[in-house]
Amino acid sequence: MMARRLLVAIPVAGLPAGAEAHVKWFVAYDLLSPPRAALSVLSNDYFAIFCLLTGALMFGVSLLDHYLTQRKCLFHRYASAVTDRVSDYFPLLLRLSVSGFFTAIFIYGCTHDLMILTPELHTHTEWICWIQLGIAIFALLPRTAMFAGVGIAFLYAYGVHSYGLFHMLDYPIFLGVACYLVIDSLFGHNRRELAHSAMRICTAITLLWASIEKFAFPEWSFLLMTERPGLALGFNLEFYMVAAGFVEFSAAYLLITGMLSARVAAFFLLFFFVSAIVPFGMIDAIGHSVIIVALIVLMLSNNSVARSFNISRGITATATLHTGIFFGTLLLCGALYYVGYYLSYQFKFI
Repeated sequence: MMARRLLVAIPVAGLPAGAEAHVKWFVAYDLLSPPRAALSVLSNDYFAIFCLLTGALMFGVSLLDHYLTQRKCLFHRYASAVTDRVSDYFPLLLRLSVSGFFTAIFIYGCTHDLMILTPELHTHTEWICWIQLGIAIFALLPRTAMFAGVGIAFLYAYGVHSYGLFHMLDYPIFLGVACYLVIDSLFGHNRRELAHSAMRICTAITLLWASIEKFAFPEWSFLLMTERPGLALGFNLEFYMVAAGFVEFSAAYLLITGMLSARVAAFFLLFFFVSAIVPFGMIDAIGHSVIIVALIVLMLSNNSVARSFNISRGITATATLHTGIFFGTLLLCGALYYVGYYLSYQFKFI
């Protein structure tokens, strides 16, 4: 039985489906209803299966990643050459995507429903629209992009004020983009590595947090997949959500710690997000446009953050240590999620 489940688990890791659609945009969710008990999540058979599977996967990926990077394989040389050719276009690409995104939510907010940054963050404050329009305009030019970055940070802070920090931890990607715009506007090419690192870390945190939500609140996604049964592709819903959580967490982890694997992880995440546009339409396309462009940039850029994890040991010892760090990160993120939730939504009502 265990072997059969493991064999089924391997292909499901490649399924895009609805895992990357932001479930809060499409279903009625209630944060006042507590998540699944942490012990219930950890004792789930599917969770144990995927711990074994991803443990082996992380070890193998780290082993191969360090082996290929040290020997500067053809893929490594080709990826570096592509980065050298296209890196000068990254700021322009990001600025255009930010401008397009905030133009879209400005138009939608003025004609339909006012929102802060994403479809489920509503507001009745009309001047938010004009900040969004200002961001869209300032983002177009390198010298004024810093003001767009400041505006994005302000909207994030306003979201924290309106919805709380726990809720806004779904979206630190916006802080990463804001940092990128400010740093690139002020320092240009001289601090571009810092700008990339800030966006990389914030993108990864966004996805790590979202993956823990899939373990803690799978019922939200069950509602979505009940309405759209084709999303689960016939898999058991419990199995599917645990698989989706581990796939997203693993890819987000590699965005930070991987070298060549960071590029591959960004590619797979990009594929998942783009695939989700087909069943979920324009709301998903616009709502995820910024993270899609961020993932394109991360896929085509070198990961300077990974140097902090480049330990001077044997390849096998390094792979073992990286696997241990992966599970430590999984436990830490899970603990922070649950502690953050109860501090935000439960203990304050006691």
